[in-house]
Amino acid sequence: MKRFLMLVGVAVVAAAMYVAASPASHQSTGPTEKQFLALQKKVTALSKSLKTVKSEANSAVGFIATCLVSPTAGALPVSEFGDIHNAVPTFGYHYSADGTNFVFRPALDIDGTTTQGYLQIVDTSCVNTTGLRHRLTHSGGGFALARPERVNH
Repeated sequence: MKRFLMLVGVAVVAAAMYVAASPASHQSTGPTEKQFLALQKKVTALSKSLKTVKSEANSAVGFIATCLVSPTAGALPVSEFGDIHNAVPTFGYHYSADGTNFVFRPALDIDGTTTQGYLQIVDTSCVNTTGLRHRLTHSGGGFALARPERVNH
């Protein structure tokens, strides 16, 4: 009987130690008011950021779907022709800035047989100075529109 009581006593002590050491036995005090307000401020800032990111992503997806993946958009196969590696080019496209002195210049050409790359074809309904500019600079720091210019030298 002594052995049985000793075993029960050891079991009671072990159970008491287990309960005292378990994480559930400690009462959580929770965050202080200062910690709670700081956390609330971070959550508010992150919520605003998330809203902005979602809006930007939706605008980008809309632009891609409307302007780059529409039935009238696509990819144009191009190749560069002309002798651009020699100091004095020997072949290419004839070009003259003044109408008298002609030089050979390289240029891109639509070429499906020896394609060197592709240019993105944008849906024509997307190309106007106000609509495209608005779509590309939605966040204020968007893509810059390049305006090609011919410069006579």
